[in-house]
Amino acid sequence: MRWPPDNKKKNDGGRDDPGGNRRELYRYASLSGQVAASVGVSIFLGVKADKWVHPSFPIFSWALPLLVIVLLIVKLVKESSGKNDGK
Repeated sequence: MRWPPDNKKKNDGGRDDPGGNRRELYRYASLSGQVAASVGVSIFLGVKADKWVHPSFPIFSWALPLLVIVLLIVKLVKESSGKNDGK
């Protein structure tokens, strides 16, 4: 059995949801939650590391979130531009 079923109900003003737009919405919504959580944790860890090391410039508070954002952008590009294997 295929999910979602082919016999879709028209529950949004008479418009169908062609191509699984709702599934894509959930996918990107979860990705935005991961981004927010990852950046928040990296900022917290950066501040803690700066307090522990005592540098003259808050390098960890800047570098860790920047690194996380770059890695998340790379992950997003890989996921969105990859071949659609039916997933």
